[in-house]
Amino acid sequence: MKLRRTLTAIALAMLLSACASAGVGGLSTPAGPGIIPSTAIELGNWRETPASQTLAAFRQGVEHRYGAGAAINAVSGDLRRNNFNCAPPPAGERGAPPAQVCRRTITSNGCTHTWQVHLFDTRGDRRLAQTRALYDRRCGGEGLLGGPG
Repeated sequence: MKLRRTLTAIALAMLLSACASAGVGGLSTPAGPGIIPSTAIELGNWRETPASQTLAAFRQGVEHRYGAGAAINAVSGDLRRNNFNCAPPPAGERGAPPAQVCRRTITSNGCTHTWQVHLFDTRGDRRLAQTRALYDRRCGGEGLLGGPG
């Protein structure tokens, strides 16, 4: 029980960190094709580009990759093939939680880069209705909101 609470707290902290660091906006309605491309997900030039530009490019890529109505399992399967870890959100989330939260983290040159894709199913039919793409970069001793760790 204690481990579950700890893991939930860590997951929520990571979510807040991603939202705050890169100026996350709202949900996007997927506009992609009916078939998911077989190419790799483009993360952009994340080592050299400002976090806000990395987020904008990633958000646009996710929006154009997945079409509204795509099966949630197919989208999360594609994200897994691209080294994202997907799982349902922690229980007890307020509001309208996503059906799946998919996350990929890369550590490079003292910075931790985290990409997330939230997959929303608003009708309960396991079909993609909306996405939320997030990106966070944390370097050195930075903590939440770029403050001390």
